[in-house]
Amino acid sequence: MQKKNILVTGGAGFVGTHLVEQLLQRKDHNVVVFDKLAAFPDVKNAGKITYIKGNITKESDIKNLFKQFGSFEIVFHLASEMPNKLADDKLMFLTNVTGTSFLARESVKASVKSFIFTSSNVTYGIPIQLPVDENTPVAPLEAYGKSKVGAEEELVKYKNKMSIQIFRCPVITGVGRLGLQAILYGFISENKRVYVLGGGKNSYQFVDVDDVVDALVRSTRIKGFDIYVIGADKVLTLRQLYQKVIQHAKSRSKIMSLPSGPAFFALWILDKINYSPLGIYQITMMGRSIYADTTKIKKKLGWNPKKTNEDTFIENYDWYIKNKGSFREIGGTNDSPNRSVPKMGILNLLKKFS
Repeated sequence: MQKKNILVTGGAGFVGTHLVEQLLQRKDHNVVVFDKLAAFPDVKNAGKITYIKGNITKESDIKNLFKQFGSFEIVFHLASEMPNKLADDKLMFLTNVTGTSFLARESVKASVKSFIFTSSNVTYGIPIQLPVDENTPVAPLEAYGKSKVGAEEELVKYKNKMSIQIFRCPVITGVGRLGLQAILYGFISENKRVYVLGGGKNSYQFVDVDDVVDALVRSTRIKGFDIYVIGADKVLTLRQLYQKVIQHAKSRSKIMSLPSGPAFFALWILDKINYSPLGIYQITMMGRSIYADTTKIKKKLGWNPKKTNEDTFIENYDWYIKNKGSFREIGGTNDSPNRSVPKMGILNLLKKFS
């Protein structure tokens, strides 16, 4: 019996490698990874997949991909330009909107049965209601959120031509996630003060990568078009979450509160002169609450998160400590940005005097 092909765009990234590991358990499928990175980073699984180096922004690369493999049973579209200091707005829209349009069009032509897309909760901007759900109006603040809304709008055009499932994810964490979390873990591991805005009393929801992968795989059974919000249960405030990690680490770190107004203004200025690792959305939301009502995804997909934010932050902290010293900065390697450490900028100075 000939194996059916599953495509994972962005499969060499943080979520992608976790998804591929899960998909490899399906013996009747051939997993094809399409990514702009030079090679598949998961050495133990590299020989078990078909790896195609290409760029989602190049229509010719997408066409050649489908020409080579004919059709795919399932497409997991994870490829995305992330909000970091190396991605300008033009590249963000080219990758996230135009690239999605290219892929969706070719998928329809090839009679793809199931198309799964990872969007983001940044599409809500500053939510007009909490918790957010699938009916909360989108109102993105910056280019990344706007590009994800644009990608969703492209997919709506094909909702009657193939099954499409869209997931609006919060920050996805878990073992191996670096990015801004690496800064937090660095401060805690070195017994430095950890800073929060306005007391850190805002409830901020994350989700573990393995729980996301479980939802993505479950959604391949669903016919038609739908959108889901996703997130962990037992959402803590940032102060509570950071304190849990500090206690686990047996760190001497103390949580210090900064006044929201002056801190926001200072961070906004630093972002403008490119001396902050934070983007405008992160600056805007770090003192605000955002969390989702996950009733729909639990009911329709039979999905329930296995890990709380406390679980996943502590697991990732332990992994960070075990591997500390081996990380590279964003832009200094072919690794995914979520597997790299941001440039510290002003935080180097803050850390020195903490």
